[in-house]
Amino acid sequence: MRLRVRRGLLAVWFPLCLFLAGCHKDQAGSHFRKGTEALAHMNLVTARQEFHLAVGLSPSSRLAGKAFYELGRMDDLYNNDPENASRNYMKSLENLKDGQLRQRVSLYLATDLDHLKKPDEALAILMRLDGPDLLVSSQIRVWDLSARILEHEGRYQEALSYYQKVSRSDPDSFEGQKAQFKIGLLENVTQNPQAGSLSLKAFVDKYPKSAFGPVARFNLALAWDRLGQHQQALALLQSIQGTYPNPEVVDQRIREIRKEIRDAGHPVPAGK
Repeated sequence: MRLRVRRGLLAVWFPLCLFLAGCHKDQAGSHFRKGTEALAHMNLVTARQEFHLAVGLSPSSRLAGKAFYELGRMDDLYNNDPENASRNYMKSLENLKDGQLRQRVSLYLATDLDHLKKPDEALAILMRLDGPDLLVSSQIRVWDLSARILEHEGRYQEALSYYQKVSRSDPDSFEGQKAQFKIGLLENVTQNPQAGSLSLKAFVDKYPKSAFGPVARFNLALAWDRLGQHQQALALLQSIQGTYPNPEVVDQRIREIRKEIRDAGHPVPAGK
């Protein structure tokens, strides 16, 4: 008799649970939509409340992942709070199993972790992203951020490979131009001034008005000087004396190269 009663209760309770779950899901969706509408009207307090209500009603779902993503973006864009944003992005990823949104959240999380001085954690996320499933629309940002973090960590050869990816993918964009400039710099740093000089010369010839131009020319002059091309290096440094952001550095290098030329027994060209 008891077994029949239990079975009867289960027969009633299971459909009721499904019904209540469906109601909660519908209510969560309604709160999420209200949150996005409030956000569109820059009603940030209401938006945050609605997104949290959506999460509360459907805590382990893709909808919760989307709500945590929106909360993270609000922290980034309007509160300048990468620490709280990163926590929301992590919760978002717990509920997003795959897809474009997961990649986008991962990229924002890596960016915030970089800002929080956690390069190893940021790189771990970026390395997982950089695979055959990486969206074309995200490639440049993933590669550029990877290169910048690796460069800051002194891992120049690895950074160089990522800048090369950016350069090959979209050479004439701002990121592509910066990558070509960085390639020349890192080739110099990694004790390859010949390759560095060729890369920097190609860059300044192709983009003579680039914002990176003065610094590229300065480093090209340094590469030429290391290769023994002192006269070329001196002429190039003299040409950027009035445009380089740090003129004292240029003046110092000019004095050093003029001394090198004198010590080699060659005539020193006129100039400062």
